[in-house]
Amino acid sequence: MSFRQMREWWRELDEVTDLGPIVRRYFVIGAFDGALTILGIVTGAAALTVGGRPGNTGFVLAVSASASIALAVSSVVGAYEAERVEKKLHRHSIERAMLVELSQEHRTAFRTAALVSAFVHGIAPIIAALIPVVPFLLAGFWTAVLASILLTLAFLFTLGAYLGSLVRERILITGLRFVATGLGTAGLLWALGTAGLTLFP
Repeated sequence: MSFRQMREWWRELDEVTDLGPIVRRYFVIGAFDGALTILGIVTGAAALTVGGRPGNTGFVLAVSASASIALAVSSVVGAYEAERVEKKLHRHSIERAMLVELSQEHRTAFRTAALVSAFVHGIAPIIAALIPVVPFLLAGFWTAVLASILLTLAFLFTLGAYLGSLVRERILITGLRFVATGLGTAGLLWALGTAGLTLFP
């Protein structure tokens, strides 16, 4: 299938199922989940190191990979089942309003939309998780921790700014809102991590 054919296929699918906004929403949700999950893992590992445990790059990589895969599977299955039911309900409401069954092409379009939504929701956390773990492949533990946190915050800012641009809000404000969420999450997890070390040395 050529790029032009693919674009035409997507346009027709979007017209029938309103897929564009759904895919965008699922990507943002999945990416946000993935970024915050890895940020939590990195922050937790750093808190353990400050508490006297050795910094373990392998631990961060292994747990990050496991968490991102689990998130991806959960996102794919959850999104597919949710969208499958929603598309079926939508199809039934259209059929009741029109007093006629939709064609097989329309039914296939709704099924395809559910699959595409599920795929996007599943791939988004993996993409978001890859960004903050790259420093752990290239640098020492503490350098990687700092770089990972900065990359995650930059990713969150970009995600927020993109959403702000869609609704003509100030991209700086929406971007910083996402960054504030990341910083708040990191701070909370750091506090919990150090408290856990105090309670369970």
